[in-house]
Amino acid sequence: MPTSVQEKNVFNEPNNQSGWQVIGRAFLWLAVGWIIAALLFVILTFIGGMFITALGGADATWWLASRPNPLLPLILLFIWFLSTFIGNISVSGLYSLFYGKKYTNATKTFGLLLLTNGILFFILAPIYLVFSKDVQTLFIVLWFHVLFSVFISACQVEFSSNPNYSGSAFMGNIIGFAAALLMYAIIYKSATTGDTQKQTYLLMLLPSILWYTLIPLWAGLREKIYYKFYEMGNNGFFIPSPSDSGQILTWEDKLRNEIEDINIEW
Repeated sequence: MPTSVQEKNVFNEPNNQSGWQVIGRAFLWLAVGWIIAALLFVILTFIGGMFITALGGADATWWLASRPNPLLPLILLFIWFLSTFIGNISVSGLYSLFYGKKYTNATKTFGLLLLTNGILFFILAPIYLVFSKDVQTLFIVLWFHVLFSVFISACQVEFSSNPNYSGSAFMGNIIGFAAALLMYAIIYKSATTGDTQKQTYLLMLLPSILWYTLIPLWAGLREKIYYKFYEMGNNGFFIPSPSDSGQILTWEDKLRNEIEDINIEW
């Protein structure tokens, strides 16, 4: 009995990934980011003029378009759908395919991602409509929406794979979120000067590639650092589940009862 309990609890430890596995997971996210960027590039090829006009055009001042296209918020919502829901579901499927020993419950993860992204959609969709005439705010809402969705989805993927270290995974993803937010500020600052068409493509394509890469990369690096502390006996982020505590207690009770029975017989 002690052996079986120990074999079951061996999975209740932080992720011990090799350096290549960390890079591999980051490249999976990066590949999805490139696919999303390619889809957005096709969209911009056909309707890019709408964004250029909304952003001021070649002869106007940056961010000062007076009458943006009324369909712009709906198009941005569609871009959000491509950039978040499809991308996050794709990452979850690739994890199950290439890392099947850890990410085993693909159905549960799919349901969580569907629920979370659906809630975000219904919460933020009215905000797109409220700021439909403020193009600058629309772009800020869009890319923060994408960033937050990628962050939440990355957390849920890790939570569903190892709930006992959900706190550790959350901290790692926060570091990635902060790095991505800093990169967003740099991109946004650099996009305020230069040709309007280049600014449009920069704001629409580059963030998806960077954010789908930075969050899992920094989270993976943080996991490796935390595992070093775990090997030295520091395991502050472990969260015991009620079922695990019950199993350990049941085994102790059985062992104690066996000792008592032996003493009574003697």
